[in-house]
Amino acid sequence: MEHPAPRTLAEIVIDGTIACADADAAFAAALGRTGGIEFNRDDDRMEVRAARHSAPDYSTTGTIVAEICDGIWTWRSDRAAEAAWRFDIPQLSGSLPATDDLLAAARTLHGCTPGLLAPMPDGTTAVVCLDRPQPEGDTRTALITAAGTPLAGDDLPRALSGFAAIRGLDVHVDGSVWSFSDGAAARVENGRLRDIAGGLDIDPVRADALLPSIESQMYLDATFPGATATADSVQGLVTLSTPQGHRMQTRGVVLATVTGDTWCWGWADRSISATPGTADCHRIREFGRREGIPVFVAPELPLSLARELDLVSAAKPVLGRWFHTTVQFTADTWAVVVFADRGLVLPAPTVAIVGAVIDTVRGVDLGGIDARRAVAAYSRFRALGGVPATGYPDSVPLRAQDGTVTVHFSPDGRVMSTTVG
Repeated sequence: MEHPAPRTLAEIVIDGTIACADADAAFAAALGRTGGIEFNRDDDRMEVRAARHSAPDYSTTGTIVAEICDGIWTWRSDRAAEAAWRFDIPQLSGSLPATDDLLAAARTLHGCTPGLLAPMPDGTTAVVCLDRPQPEGDTRTALITAAGTPLAGDDLPRALSGFAAIRGLDVHVDGSVWSFSDGAAARVENGRLRDIAGGLDIDPVRADALLPSIESQMYLDATFPGATATADSVQGLVTLSTPQGHRMQTRGVVLATVTGDTWCWGWADRSISATPGTADCHRIREFGRREGIPVFVAPELPLSLARELDLVSAAKPVLGRWFHTTVQFTADTWAVVVFADRGLVLPAPTVAIVGAVIDTVRGVDLGGIDARRAVAAYSRFRALGGVPATGYPDSVPLRAQDGTVTVHFSPDGRVMSTTVG
């Protein structure tokens, strides 16, 4: 696949988005905790030394590609001047107001290495693009990191092909799957990275969580009918109170906050991300990076997508907490809190309970979830036995405490009905 030449400054920025995000993450990981960065300029060259805690200093070099003075960016890069002429993009030469896009474009043109802003004694700021080689991740790691970078849906294909060109990789597109010549692959749906090969994708995670989450919420609603909730993210506590006066306080994790039409993971919400109430939420991001699940890595998502994928349920097995509630944080922000408690233990699985849980998905299009896998996961969760390890059975017996509930599947894989016997 041949990458098209850029026509605008914005397209140059898009071309380098993935490689630059990966370079930033790898560079930050290599530096660790720093005690400051020193710059030593020699004409258009810059020596850079970062003092690190509990590690030797990190020294490298770079090229000064521009200078900023009183908010005005002035190019000092022959490479940028050549690109301005070659692609007819005037913003790549001369002087103009400094913007983040200019820094991003400069980095793209200079190999997508880290870009640093170095204050100079004369009051100007030197824009430095570091020399190669610099730390970088492999293709899969870079794609996972890119999942946390905001990209408009129409920009993602160009960002992917631009990344391949920068890394010197061939890329083949087959439907929604982008396959890179080094073996990495990613699935794109509706303008977003959906899954990255090499681990679990989101749909099996959703399948495994679906029915255990449903039963847990059914039990919570029956145990605390009409309950309202409050949360203390600083203490990591959630309190449930019912109109009848029943009250329970337990440890809770702020999974996400919702403001307007935006879902923000608790680990990404700066107002609470460092509090005890969100500490475990960082495991969601770690799991997403390990398995290649972009929706667990992206700091923010459209609320409609979070609902479509039922991310509340999908996150529960990662955290090992199966109950959730919603809490109003501010006038316009709600929080989703997940929790567990020794006082909240599911009762022994009876025919009535198992049947009621299965009935919640009877005849329902589960939107990408394999119903057979969901039933098998529920069987394991409740130790119901009887689920074959392989194949596509027409029915599956679930052995409850007082009988057997047999789940019947339709030809298209939906839960069709249940029988007791």
